[in-house]
Amino acid sequence: MVVLVHGLGVGQRYFDPLARELGGAGLVRPEFREPAPIAELGSRLGELLDAPAAFVANSMGCQIATALALQRPELVSSLALIGPTVDSRTHSLVRHVFRLGADAWFEPLRLTAIVLSDYATFGPLAVLRQARHALDDRIEKRLPLLDIPALVIRGAHDPLCPADWGREAAALLPQGRLVTIAGGGHAVHFSHPREVAGAIRALPGIPAARG
Repeated sequence: MVVLVHGLGVGQRYFDPLARELGGAGLVRPEFREPAPIAELGSRLGELLDAPAAFVANSMGCQIATALALQRPELVSSLALIGPTVDSRTHSLVRHVFRLGADAWFEPLRLTAIVLSDYATFGPLAVLRQARHALDDRIEKRLPLLDIPALVIRGAHDPLCPADWGREAAALLPQGRLVTIAGGGHAVHFSHPREVAGAIRALPGIPAARG
């Protein structure tokens, strides 16, 4: 079983390209629409599961997945953290808004349309409230405690997960490894799903390539 954990203010649609690469079967695709602290979202995620799973998460979803891995390690067999937030060097809301704007240059227009639509559905105030919870969270304190197979994956142009933070996050994980995908931005699983799927197949619980 593979669980896809989405980022701030978006739903599961932006995981569709990666889901197709992984074959679709056996995927769990939860959506979190009510703003809450990261630890609470991790707990909610655990309530949806009754068996261990591999987790593939993006952005704030990485914070949720690692929170669950600390709370209930028996449920998490491996972690693929795509563009994990929040960069330990800055927890500034303003700086992250600018980084998000910069990322739009490196994303497909189709993704931008999905993100804007999802943000409108989620609601600006809810997005802001959830952003505050994400910025208050310290993922870097959890990573050294997660002794499971793990990958940190980032697009080479990802401003929300810069290269130095990607290296730090991978180094903090006892079994961590960093994969950088050329040409990708923050949602590299959307723009480069085949490359991401190929990288994460090295993890326990991820299905092998079809055919």
